[in-house]
Amino acid sequence: MRITKIPLIIALLIATMPVCGQTEKKVFSIEDAVLYAKENNLDIKISRNDLELSKLKNNTSWNSISPTAEINGNISDDFENDKKDYSVTGSINMKLSANLATSIKGAQLDFESKQLAYKQTVRNVELTVRKKFYELLFENENLALQKRNLETAKTQYERNQEKFKSGQMSELDVMTSRVNYQQKTPDYEKAQVSFQNKMASFKQLLGMDIGQQLEIAGSLDDVLKIKKIYLDKVEVEAAPDVEIAKNAVESKKNSLLAARFSALGPSIIAGYSYGKSRSDSNDEWQTSNKLSLGVRIPLDGWLPWSTGAVSAADSKQNLLNAEKNLEKVLISVQVNKDNYVREINHGISLIDSLKANVELADETYDMTRTAYNYGKTDLQSLQRSSDSVMEAGVALKEQAYNLICSILDLENLLGLPFGTLGFDR
Repeated sequence: MRITKIPLIIALLIATMPVCGQTEKKVFSIEDAVLYAKENNLDIKISRNDLELSKLKNNTSWNSISPTAEINGNISDDFENDKKDYSVTGSINMKLSANLATSIKGAQLDFESKQLAYKQTVRNVELTVRKKFYELLFENENLALQKRNLETAKTQYERNQEKFKSGQMSELDVMTSRVNYQQKTPDYEKAQVSFQNKMASFKQLLGMDIGQQLEIAGSLDDVLKIKKIYLDKVEVEAAPDVEIAKNAVESKKNSLLAARFSALGPSIIAGYSYGKSRSDSNDEWQTSNKLSLGVRIPLDGWLPWSTGAVSAADSKQNLLNAEKNLEKVLISVQVNKDNYVREINHGISLIDSLKANVELADETYDMTRTAYNYGKTDLQSLQRSSDSVMEAGVALKEQAYNLICSILDLENLLGLPFGTLGFDR
C-alpha cells in the first residue's frame, strides 16, 4: 500500500481549522466591551425604538390641522311608495384650535425627553459595563492570588514531606501543612465559580451569546496609579439629572398653557361638502354644494369649578412641583458631587496605605520563611504570614475596584465622558 505525503500547506490548513462546535475566542478591552454593548444591549435597543416613535410623532405634530376628507354613498328603497333614492356626497372638514402651538411644542418636548432618556439609558449601560469589567478584573486577579496562595501551600507541603523523610520534621507538622493545603483548595474553586458566574452575567449585559468564549484584557494596576481627579470648570447645571428636571419644567409649562387654551381659547371649524342625489320619480340629479364656517368660544372656563378651570389649576400646581424638584435636583447633584470627591480622595490615600501593607506582608513572609527554613519559627507562623500576603493583595485590589467605581459614579453624575477623571489626559 502506497502512502502519499500531504503537502505542507494542506497540513497547515487542517491544523488551523476550528474544531466543530467551538467559537473563536474574543479578547475585549474595556472600550471594546462598551462599543459592543452599545450595538447589542437589549435595553438600548428598546430605548432606541421608543426614540424613533417619538421622532415620528414630533415630525407629524402639526397633523391636528390636517383636513379630514370622506365620501358617503347611500341607497334607500321605500317599499310602501315603490321609490328609490340615490346619493353620493363628499366632504372636507378642518378644525383649528388655539392649542395647536402647544400640541406642536408638546411633541417637541416629548421628543427631547425621549432623547434624554435614550442618552441616559446608553450612559447607564456603559456605566454598568465599565463597573462589571473592572469587577471581572478584580475577580481575575483575586483568582490569581488564590492560585498563588494554593501553590505556595502545596509547595510547602511537598517540602515538609521531604524534610519528614530525612528526619528533619515531625509527622504532625507534615499533616498540618497538608490540611492547610487542602483547606485552600475550596477557596480557589470558589473564586473560579465566582469569576465564571460574573462572566456569564457580563456577556448577558453585552448582548453576547452565553456560549461565546470571552477574555478581558486589562489590569487594575492603572487604577493604582491615580493620584488625583480633575474637576476643572465642571458645572452641575450640565448634569443629566438636571437636564431631565429642566425638560420636565418646560413640559409642565407647556401643559399649563395647553390647559388654559382648552378652557378659554376659541376654535375655528370649517367644512365643505359636495353631493349628488336623485330618486326614481325624478330623473334629474340634484346637486348640493355647501361651505360652512363656525367659531366655538368656551365660557365655562371662567367658572372656577368647571372642568377646564380645575384642569388648569392642576397643571399650574404640577408646574410649581416641577420647579421645586429642579431646585432639589440641583442641590442633590452638588451634594453628591462633593461626597464623591471626598470619597475618592480618601480612597486614593487608602491605596497608598494598602500598598505599604502589601510590601510589609511580602517582606514579613520572606523573613518568616527564612526563619522557618532555619528552624527559628513554627509552621503556623509561616502559614499566617502566607495568608497575610494574600489578604493584603486582595484588599489592595478590592480598594482599586472601589475607587474606580466611585470615579465612574462621579463621571456619570456630572455627565462627563467616562474615563476623563483620574487618568492622565
